[in-house]
Amino acid sequence: MPALRKRSRPSAHADPGSSGARSIRLDESACHEVARRDPLSADALLANLPAMNAAAEVSELAKGLRQLVWRSRQVELLQVADRLAAMRDVGMVLSSLQRHGVEPLDAVPEATDALLAWGLSVDMVPRDTALHYGVWNPHDKRQRMFLGDRQENVLIDAVRVGTLLIDEMAPTLAGLADLSPDDGAFGEICHKAADQLETLPEVMDAVYRNVDPVEFYAAQLRPFMADVTVADRQYYGPAPVHVPLYLIDRLVWSADHPDADLRYFHNDLVRYGLPQWRKLFERTEGAASLVTRLVHEFDRPAPPATRVAYAMDGVIRIMNALVTFRGKHSLMAGGAYTDASRFPTGTAGVSPGLLDHVRTLTRDRARLARYRRTGART
Repeated sequence: MPALRKRSRPSAHADPGSSGARSIRLDESACHEVARRDPLSADALLANLPAMNAAAEVSELAKGLRQLVWRSRQVELLQVADRLAAMRDVGMVLSSLQRHGVEPLDAVPEATDALLAWGLSVDMVPRDTALHYGVWNPHDKRQRMFLGDRQENVLIDAVRVGTLLIDEMAPTLAGLADLSPDDGAFGEICHKAADQLETLPEVMDAVYRNVDPVEFYAAQLRPFMADVTVADRQYYGPAPVHVPLYLIDRLVWSADHPDADLRYFHNDLVRYGLPQWRKLFERTEGAASLVTRLVHEFDRPAPPATRVAYAMDGVIRIMNALVTFRGKHSLMAGGAYTDASRFPTGTAGVSPGLLDHVRTLTRDRARLARYRRTGART
């Protein structure tokens, strides 16, 4: 726990260009470095957060948020890891106040400058995200939780696994832009990515077995994921839907797909990711997806090389894993968002219907790839 240093207002923090925050790493060591930090001495407060939420102690929550903001003015958060940890801890109280019907920055307006400064300094939105709640959350008894329930722990672990896996996969798949599909490495990379992605449906199976979508997620945890207003703009809460599966969609099949609903959905979510995810997303706008590139190879007059066929098999496996995962996700979402639920849609306005739509688009592209693989034409 850091000693208090000379006063340094949050707004004095470095801008994203000078902070080194444009390439925030998510390897195990880097995530642990954020998770272990407690720059605002918030451990005691957050250990008691589930009890305060259970008792709806709004005045105590506001007092706690005020104390964290005051402490942030007494320390210099010089490291990116400290600012990420500070945003994580303030965000837990912020979301808790909102869950109990209190707009947090109306109750504690002095928190606004801190949130804006921390967000700017790491080139992210000015509130906590699924990254803060997931990979930057301690694993041990210090784990930050809204409810302290075993089911919440299952969801946090699922967010961690999915985020780390996709962050590792996406740059490798993006690197295929520099390889020819008949390069042996192209197919190997596709199959390795498929091996990794095929673990995600297993993660969703564990969530489905251990988390009640209605009684726990929709009724108890979902209210903590509500939007919060910061400087007259609303920002989504730290929900699991922000796990960056859109990066895999983008690279594998959707970069050159014209569907307007899909584009709106992806463009909305990418704002809540890491700076390097947004850059990857932006530079692949309109680029030929892996499916398109491989279909073109199969459309040539001559039969495709064996290596190209192998690569196509890998891409089909990736899309099959996406379809399977989204099918399981839709089951969970369909159970959570019913007429009896307090919320008609998920966080970020994501309805079960939208999830089904994206799954259908993915399945259609996988079907096209299989047709080309077997020599069919449409």
